[in-house]
Amino acid sequence: MRLAGPGPVPGPGAQHAVVEQLRKAEYHRGDKSFVTRAWDWALDRLDALFSGSAGGNTLLVLLVIVAAVVILAVVRAGLPRRTARRGDAPGDPLAPEPDVDHRRQALAFTSNGQRAEALREWLRAAVSTIEERGVLLPRPGRTGAAVAREAGALLPGAAADLAAATTAFDEVWFGGRPATDADVAAARSAAELVEKVPAR
Repeated sequence: MRLAGPGPVPGPGAQHAVVEQLRKAEYHRGDKSFVTRAWDWALDRLDALFSGSAGGNTLLVLLVIVAAVVILAVVRAGLPRRTARRGDAPGDPLAPEPDVDHRRQALAFTSNGQRAEALREWLRAAVSTIEERGVLLPRPGRTGAAVAREAGALLPGAAADLAAATTAFDEVWFGGRPATDADVAAARSAAELVEKVPAR
């Protein structure tokens, strides 16, 4: 007696049926995850790289060539630099600007109620005077705030005002505190004193 049922499935149909059957989850319960397979692949490549095999030697040579090209490109182009965001003060915020009358700018900012800017301009004027008088010898990398602080030891009559003004500047420009009239007055006093007081 012959059992009734479907006959044999032709080639392409059989292949399709097998592929669909093997896609079922019950056949893949023990499969490794994608991350595990990627990790195993990376370990296999490293093992081949250091095993001394022909494939490993080829891979090592390719890695050295790629590294050399990357290093050459970086050396020729220079290291990436941080670009200043719009509104950032480029460089040293207390560095005097050539051909700028910082005292006049400070007075203008004061009359407009821009205390933070007036504080900065009075300190720039003080730094400019310190440098023009030769109180401190120029030193690459020294900031305007460092000039004001170091000059206090050489200009004792202006030391207290310089210290108060630079502290206020740090709190206002870097700490976000609103500038006060007292801050502006201290910076103006420092700018005026560094012109007059004798240096040690």
